[in-house]
Amino acid sequence: MTIASVPHPCFFYGSLMEPRVLSSVTRPGPEADIYTVRASIEGYIRRPYHGAPYPGMISSQDKMQAVEGLLVFGHTLMDRFRLDQFEGSEYTREVLSVKILDPVPGAYNVEDGHKPLSPGDLVQAYVYIFTGPFEHLDQSREWDFGAFQRDHLDVWMKTSSDFENDS
Repeated sequence: MTIASVPHPCFFYGSLMEPRVLSSVTRPGPEADIYTVRASIEGYIRRPYHGAPYPGMISSQDKMQAVEGLLVFGHTLMDRFRLDQFEGSEYTREVLSVKILDPVPGAYNVEDGHKPLSPGDLVQAYVYIFTGPFEHLDQSREWDFGAFQRDHLDVWMKTSSDFENDS
């Protein structure tokens, strides 16, 4: 880990699971060493934001409920700053336990220099939790990543001021 790296990986459960969105937000340089693995977090639910293509994740009364997403290793402090700005005031960054679902190869496969990471292991990760107002979320349904990619991604990437447009 370099001095410019953040101490925890980041867990993403919404639009930032899409590589184009994540890269547009963090703008990693050519020297970036980012690795992504599927992961999940228990005790939370993911709900769509009313009138927007992204979700919010909130605590669930069912502690066995899980949200699947991506665990991303290798972000710098500047990347995290950009993520904080992107998430805005309705989301709070917390450090929570996230379960790894796939093997973690290479330089990222050791937690705190002690043991290799394996599927099923828990790691501490930065997670952006939705903090309200809760009426902004549609509590009647689960957010659908496939629908986001199919129905919203291309238009969002071209029109959102959060992203750098190369065209």
